[in-house]
Amino acid sequence: MTNLTTLEDQVLDMLLRGQDEVLVILRQQAKQLQVSSREKTGVGFYTEFAVSPEVPRVPGRPTFKLGDVNGTADNVNHGLGFLLYVTEGALSMLEGYTYDEPWPDDVRGLVLTYSSKEGRKLDFRASRRN
Repeated sequence: MTNLTTLEDQVLDMLLRGQDEVLVILRQQAKQLQVSSREKTGVGFYTEFAVSPEVPRVPGRPTFKLGDVNGTADNVNHGLGFLLYVTEGALSMLEGYTYDEPWPDDVRGLVLTYSSKEGRKLDFRASRRN
């Protein structure tokens, strides 16, 4: 198992910002997670995580995605998107992708922003009610 890349760390930090109790638990997991595998797709990547069974899970062990962070880079024309998958209350995978162009070998000049100026779109809120 390996550690996070700088890009993965920056994206996780942005996706997990906030005071919601779910985000607090997921940040605890992020401090202790390990990368179990990485796959390049040509237009992005999948990074799978291993979270120790001793680390707290989100109550009710919901499955959901966070995807309200986008990026720009000096060497990407149409921007970047990211999805963070949570499976049964634990961080499971980070996906990064471009919009119709190859993912660069080295992302240069990364700037991350939230999708909405009106605030975070936290998809897990609806998932927790079910």
